[in-house]
Amino acid sequence: MNIRKFTFISVILIILMSFLSLMAYQYHFSTRRDTDAEISDNYSRIVKTNGQELQIYQDKQWETLVVKGVELSAFQPGYGRFETGISKKDVLKWLEEIDELHANVIKVPYIQSPNFYAAIYDYNLNKENPLYVIHEIMLDERAALKNYDAFEETIYKNLKKDIKKTIDVINGQAFLFNNKRNHSGIYLRDISKYNLGFIIGTNINPEIVALTNEKYQQLDSYEGKHFTVTKGNAFEVFVGEMLDFANEYEIDNYQRSSLFSFLSSVETDAIAYQHESNLTKYADFDIEAIVPKEKDNLFISYKYHPSNADFLEYEYKDASKSQGNESLAVISQHLERLDHLYNHPIIISDTGISSSRAKSKVDLVDGFDRGGFSEKEQGERLVRLLDQIYQANIAGAIVSAWQDDWTKLTSLSPIKDYLDENNASYWQDRQSSDESFGLLKFEAGKKEEKIYIDGEFSDWESVPYVLEEGDIKLKVKSDLTNMYVLIEKEGWSLNEDRLYLGMNVTPLSGSKNWKDEANFNTEADFIVKLAGYNESRIVVNERYNLFSYLYKYYDNIIEKQTEIPVKDSSRFESIYLLNRKNFYLKDSNQVEPPIYYETGKLVYGDDHPESDAFHSNADFNKEGDKVELKIPWSLINVVDPLNQKAYGDFYLEGPDAQVPMKTMGFSVNYQGHEQTVVTEEANYVMDKLEPTLYYERLKDSYYILKNYWQGRSE
Repeated sequence: MNIRKFTFISVILIILMSFLSLMAYQYHFSTRRDTDAEISDNYSRIVKTNGQELQIYQDKQWETLVVKGVELSAFQPGYGRFETGISKKDVLKWLEEIDELHANVIKVPYIQSPNFYAAIYDYNLNKENPLYVIHEIMLDERAALKNYDAFEETIYKNLKKDIKKTIDVINGQAFLFNNKRNHSGIYLRDISKYNLGFIIGTNINPEIVALTNEKYQQLDSYEGKHFTVTKGNAFEVFVGEMLDFANEYEIDNYQRSSLFSFLSSVETDAIAYQHESNLTKYADFDIEAIVPKEKDNLFISYKYHPSNADFLEYEYKDASKSQGNESLAVISQHLERLDHLYNHPIIISDTGISSSRAKSKVDLVDGFDRGGFSEKEQGERLVRLLDQIYQANIAGAIVSAWQDDWTKLTSLSPIKDYLDENNASYWQDRQSSDESFGLLKFEAGKKEEKIYIDGEFSDWESVPYVLEEGDIKLKVKSDLTNMYVLIEKEGWSLNEDRLYLGMNVTPLSGSKNWKDEANFNTEADFIVKLAGYNESRIVVNERYNLFSYLYKYYDNIIEKQTEIPVKDSSRFESIYLLNRKNFYLKDSNQVEPPIYYETGKLVYGDDHPESDAFHSNADFNKEGDKVELKIPWSLINVVDPLNQKAYGDFYLEGPDAQVPMKTMGFSVNYQGHEQTVVTEEANYVMDKLEPTLYYERLKDSYYILKNYWQGRSE
């Protein structure tokens, strides 16, 4: 036998032995599972539906399960959406904290890393009451945004592939490599006996529903082995086929049967709303049109964030007036309507409250805005939201999410997401509501070097001065979340004096003069105006005002702006954030004006978590002669602090314009009773930031939710 042939045979034998070892390893762990299951002729199951309830098989009998769930992924700072360096130890710690929260279900948004499932297996192994799993399966996002046709080959085939992969992962028999839509690796831990079910289509949009129905108007029925559709629409046929495929694959390959659902929402449900848009009007699918032959393995998964659909506010406001009860909550009326619509169990599978600094949407009736809440307020509103859900005839709710997720982007413009998508996953934007839905927060930097806005300045001792001029001094520091500024001025009063800080972000614009207010020795793009505890704010030079550019010049949502401001304009404007565009009321033929608010206004407070007066979104604090501030990067048009990039001249180069920012210029203007002082320009060299440097902290909302769920015995 020649050496080449011998080597080839040896390699084949090694691969074969490794494969057999892996299979033996997998079988060993599969047989160690310790949960009950009901056995039928060709499959086993641990969960079923009974009317509008979910039931779990325990101690040889069926018991009602009210879902108290949390969405959990493998996200940690320093990694993109389908990347992770998470260890099993990290996930086990989170599972312990979720269990202590009195949750009973974790929802997994897409395939995670092998360590993630190994941790679930190990954690549940000897638990009398395990943490159950509901696993979501997404459509191919890129294909869905390119082709608004559910039956398009790429969407159709990739969804079936992802269904198979997800079921294989749950059963510990998956080898996934070069996977662009999920994590990858070798999956050997079988957690199927903790899996309640699958939610398919979690990133569905109304466009694909409406256009699929329009394109295939003759398609109205499907006869499957486990699910059928009669007198439906084309998208309902698509959903029925996918649920049938998933159910058949699970039974045929693993002799198990889980629950199945396809995500619905206000935008895609079958309710005819009085004020909905033409798009959502034709984007209807009714999951009740999909009939399970087993009768007890279909549930309704419904995404509900109160502020997401503007028309609901008007829908139920009119109804409340007609009933003589204008205080009736929108959510309670909507849930009652869902209860009448559906005969199967309803799980509100995606809901939550954000603790971001800024808010992207407003709820004018019930106050469930999308962001803009402190961590304490997040918890209080979350409990109020969940209480409304549990009081309705709902099978449970899943809170989004366990941890803040820096990969989530908030769309604030008609052009694109306002962050640099290529690097947005590696730093936190406190202005982005979708990044801060978690109960667990990742604090950037080292804990022992953290700057707190608390009026106690020992944490600044190691930070050098960038400006020392007379009795005015300035320090600047930054991390992946904020820029921190400390200003010292002997004998100044926040109420009686005025203190301005000019900030030069880009050389392409800016002015040394704010007309009728203050002068500087730097060409300021932004100015911090400290003028009392309630009236301090950051303003922006009109040439660098992204809000005006997007909503007045580029797209006339607010008002029409035709002139481009001069680069050195002395006009500075408040910083606003859009919450809603114009809204058309069909019944009265009226247009409600856009809603926006001043996000540049600064909040006075103490952001130290151990303080009795803790306010997580405090922007500044003063004690004695010193004032300290924390400024979110995107509030001053920084699009990538990690790679040190800011917005460029968008008036000339468009919304993608970016410019390097290795340094920032600062100048202080102090106006007291007896003197006015303007400092020279001080230059701050941007800190080199480390994307994986962080520590974890449970928010106030965690403990508030823990107390609430502890009080619910079911």
